[in-house]
Amino acid sequence: MLEAVAAGALAALIGGASGQILVLSAGRRRLALRVAALEQSMPELISRSEVQNAFAQVAQIEAQRQSAAMQQARSAANFGVAPGSGAPADLNTGINAQLSALQERMSRINAEFGVR
Repeated sequence: MLEAVAAGALAALIGGASGQILVLSAGRRRLALRVAALEQSMPELISRSEVQNAFAQVAQIEAQRQSAAMQQARSAANFGVAPGSGAPADLNTGINAQLSALQERMSRINAEFGVR
């Protein structure tokens, strides 16, 4: 008798869980069908793939912009150009100043070691 009660309780538990799974599965399926029907009935709506592609493009453009800004900041720090000015004359002046300082240093080193 106890075995029959345990078997009945187990069967009820399994049946309840199976029923719940079917209800949830049907609900998900119904929701997916509604979304698909909505996307098909309103072609003027932007599709999910178009939105994902747009976000990917925006992220790529932003990454390129940040990379260019970092590169400009690096060159400004290396050549002593004020960020944002980006004037080629200022950049050339900075490069020439660095080159002359380097040439002076090399001349001193060459003179110190007796190299012509």
